[in-house]
Amino acid sequence: MKNKLKYYLFLIPASSLVLSCSDAGKKYEDVEEAKTCSMIFIDKSVSVNVNKKFINEKYTKVISQLIDENVKGKGDKIEVYFVHENTAKGKAVEVTSRTEKGEVAGASSTDSEAIATEYNMSMDKERSVFKKIVFAQLASQNTSSSKNNTDIWAALPLINKVIAKGYNVKAYFLSDMVESMKAEGRRDFHTNPPVDDAAAVGWAREDADALKSSVSNIGLAQIFIAKPFEPTASRKKNNPAISTYWQRLFLELGVTSEVVEL
Repeated sequence: MKNKLKYYLFLIPASSLVLSCSDAGKKYEDVEEAKTCSMIFIDKSVSVNVNKKFINEKYTKVISQLIDENVKGKGDKIEVYFVHENTAKGKAVEVTSRTEKGEVAGASSTDSEAIATEYNMSMDKERSVFKKIVFAQLASQNTSSSKNNTDIWAALPLINKVIAKGYNVKAYFLSDMVESMKAEGRRDFHTNPPVDDAAAVGWAREDADALKSSVSNIGLAQIFIAKPFEPTASRKKNNPAISTYWQRLFLELGVTSEVVEL
């Protein structure tokens, strides 16, 4: 049986995208079996320049590895969002694996090996296509005024909605994680960052109380953070208290797996 490679691609300008909301009453019915959705949040604010050699190489490697590890067969999905002032409407790409493995029941060992080889080749082709698509989004420039602010909080309900559909969600933040929103009740780490771990923990607890009602499923997510800083970056540039804030916030929101910094 010929193994055919097919995929669905949705490529949408971030400025014009409106995300649909899932009905909580339909939880898990959209996915026949647990598939992986890799949600990649790429920081397109002014504080992250993906054209810098170190950042581009690091993020390219992260994207390549996560696609290799997470896209394993039909139904596995990659979603890309742009993080900026309007992250909630920042969905840029959605691609879903359509590669199916041929039937091996009753096949000879030779035929089974041929089917497996063809399947692996098709998967490699599909992953290669996905990488090119995501790399193009990594390289794209945000020339709008939305780059002046960074709404990372807005990513949390997006993760929650995908979990509610029944996916195993792995969320990757390619960002300095400097939340920067000026509205009342929000954090602006550019002008007022946490000065130490104690402040970070206190703020995280306070903010989790405000966010919990909108992210009841997020505890099931796996969270990965890839910051754009070189190992020699100063504490002033790469404030460790900001890492503490996010680690504690996800913990307070019920994320049971360790938040991994890549």
